[in-house]
Amino acid sequence: MSPLASLGGVGDGRLVAWGEGLLAAQALLFVVLLGAVIVVALARWWQRRRAHRVEVARDRLANALTQTGALAQPLLAELSALPASLQEQLVLEFGRTLRGDALERLRAMGRHLGLVARARRACGSRLWWRRLQGARLLGAFDHDCPALRRLLDDPNPTVRVEVLHWAAGRADAQVVQALVDRLVDPERLCRFTVRDSLLHLGPPAAVALADLLGRDDVDASDGSLLVDALLVARGLAHPVLLEPVLALAGHAAADVRARAIHVLGAIGSERAVVCIVAALDDVEAVVRQAAARAIGELGHWDAALALAARLGDPSFPVRREAALSLRRLGSVGVLVLRRACGDANPFVADMSRQVLDLPDSVFHRVAA
Repeated sequence: MSPLASLGGVGDGRLVAWGEGLLAAQALLFVVLLGAVIVVALARWWQRRRAHRVEVARDRLANALTQTGALAQPLLAELSALPASLQEQLVLEFGRTLRGDALERLRAMGRHLGLVARARRACGSRLWWRRLQGARLLGAFDHDCPALRRLLDDPNPTVRVEVLHWAAGRADAQVVQALVDRLVDPERLCRFTVRDSLLHLGPPAAVALADLLGRDDVDASDGSLLVDALLVARGLAHPVLLEPVLALAGHAAADVRARAIHVLGAIGSERAVVCIVAALDDVEAVVRQAAARAIGELGHWDAALALAARLGDPSFPVRREAALSLRRLGSVGVLVLRRACGDANPFVADMSRQVLDLPDSVFHRVAA
């Protein structure tokens, strides 16, 4: 055989091997694609089946919760056959919106299915997402237990936020004190949640805040805590807060004094008014601004002349707030502003004209 013929035979063998490898690769690719199509089809079928089971269970549970008496055994058996994740999903959907007998029937269902016990165990888990799930379930049941209360001090902020939401429906001393202690939580979302929960609690929170604001150790050491506590106190505006807030109106920190003046403006009373008017002469502009606004919010027209003196304040925010408050006082304040338009001090005259020229719609928006 010639050398060329032998080379041709070798080339044909390589070509055949390459072709067989290509066919095997195509076959493998076809099998992979077919497997992927089957997996996707099975996943979609499973999702549709899961959604159908949830929808049926949701409708039956909704009907059962609106009726009287205990849940029927066939429904409980049907719910028991559902995966635990679907059971928890249904509880979270219904729990936040139910009250009274309907919530009690949902709790009975949770006890029957073991969801309550499972959630309590999850609250003690080392994994934060398990603790979060347990807190959510117990919150949906409006369930109270030591395991859930311990999570008020959980190291994870997401868990703390969930439990702080639950705490808004509890008015006992332990929960209220825990909320007050969390006013200086390092996480901003937790602080906002604490404020909202305390405002929701109302008078019990006001009493706890009054005790906090009256403590000498807090007054001397933690200005940030005082500022956050006074922010909540302004929203509560309860008379029990008057005494400690009056004391804080003389605090060394200007931001604390300003917050205290805002609270006094929300509470009112003769003693509060005297303190607010005196704050118009504070050395710090932020306090004078707070005092000017508080007088306008109280509608204390006897202080119109004191406000007029602030129209020439070196600080623009103070001048602006004084003019806005004068207009809030009605005819007396408007008269003072009109007279001030001819003042020799250009700051006084300019600010008075600006506020008087504001249309009512703009004034109410600016003064809000």
